[in-house]
Amino acid sequence: MEQNSLPHNESLRKPNSIPQKVNEIKGGLAPLMPAVDWKIKPPSDKKVTWQWLPFKHSARKDDLQLSHWVKVVNGVPPSGDYSFAKYNMSVDITRYTDEEYEKYLANPNWTKEETDQLFDLCDRFNLKFIVIADRFPSSRTVEELKDRYYSVSRAILIARNPSSRDGAVDPLVKCRNLITFHRRSSGNELCL
Repeated sequence: MEQNSLPHNESLRKPNSIPQKVNEIKGGLAPLMPAVDWKIKPPSDKKVTWQWLPFKHSARKDDLQLSHWVKVVNGVPPSGDYSFAKYNMSVDITRYTDEEYEKYLANPNWTKEETDQLFDLCDRFNLKFIVIADRFPSSRTVEELKDRYYSVSRAILIARNPSSRDGAVDPLVKCRNLITFHRRSSGNELCL
């Protein structure tokens, strides 16, 4: 038997003296990702504090005043509109008159009261059709509600501007079959 010239402990250590257990965990392989070298930030001249301050939401119609924690730099609170007000958008619902309904929108499957209620719910819930279907009094499916809303909106836009049928400026007019509802199999037909 041959004897190693080095003692048993030294043969298991790497040249940079990594302990044996660490070497066993790593399996002797190099790491896949380089180690993150965190740099220490130099001290800033800005004094940052957090304060509980009131704010008004510009998207709300009432004058409700709420409060939240705000980052204040050098004793100056941020000014301007509430940062999340930009996400509070509403959809413009096209409304129709009684004459337009009788002339262009009459449908044997839908009464005027149902269509009015559908448009009121669409306005109230911003075209969130699952919520609308939950609140709608009759047992209509989500696909039926979507089909009625979009077919009525398209008919109104075409009736008010007949020249838009050729130019197809509005997406509802551009795509004739935006949502097609079939009673046997429901599905959406995409506009390409």
